[in-house]
Amino acid sequence: MLRAAAAVDVAAALSLAYMVHQAQWVRRVDRDLPAPGVATELDGLVVAQLSDFHAGFVPSFNLRATRKAVDLTLAAAPDVITITGDFACGPRDVGELQCQLRRLTAPLGVFAVLGNHDHGHSKAPFVQGIDPRLVSECGVRLLMNETVSVEHRGATVQIGGVDDRDGAYDDLPAVLARLDRRPDVLRLLLSHHAAAVHGTRAGDFHLVLSGDTHGGQLCLPLPGRRVLLSDLSAEFAEGAYDVGGRLLYVTRGVGTSMLPLRAFCRPEIVVFRVRAE
Repeated sequence: MLRAAAAVDVAAALSLAYMVHQAQWVRRVDRDLPAPGVATELDGLVVAQLSDFHAGFVPSFNLRATRKAVDLTLAAAPDVITITGDFACGPRDVGELQCQLRRLTAPLGVFAVLGNHDHGHSKAPFVQGIDPRLVSECGVRLLMNETVSVEHRGATVQIGGVDDRDGAYDDLPAVLARLDRRPDVLRLLLSHHAAAVHGTRAGDFHLVLSGDTHGGQLCLPLPGRRVLLSDLSAEFAEGAYDVGGRLLYVTRGVGTSMLPLRAFCRPEIVVFRVRAE
């Protein structure tokens, strides 16, 4: 009995250590972004997505994972960097997060939206909102229900950003009203919550980028599917979706919340390469 109990203890300790390790084992995911009809000058454009740093969460190793995520992003040499919310859970450790945000540079810019934690809304305890200037003063262009257009080789990329919906800060109609609907323009939408895709129509955006779910953070790999313990009923859990002709990608993000652990759900940055078909 003692040997069996000791074996169980060892297995539990190893499992815990592995989940701590996996929470910092950031991966890079590469995907094509089909964009039929956009200007041929945009073919090969590289767009990177990061999300859910959750700086300041205790206990966590989120800042260590953030540094690795920034390293991977810069190594991809993106033309555009996007961040889909939940920068921090309060003012703790924001200085180190700012150091990492200042490292993020791209020829066409770094664009972001806020998440529910950034506004202080969460089921997790002790979460506080942050001053958006803590992000914007690092060279990150925060999009609060607005759009911005940038030029690449004479062609246009338009990025829309909708603010967090948990606290009713979102105004997607305002973003839609400002869309440049010329057929050769590449249009992207950033939203912390993937449900924003339901407020769009096919053709509004070539891709909607979201985060929030952490891909489940703690998952059970059952036959044929993975069960997300963070949200058993999540409509959009992780990865790519085609929602009635509207393309959506939900990233697992970088950090963790509540527990500094991940199971069968490595954190990630995502690198998209535009294919102007």
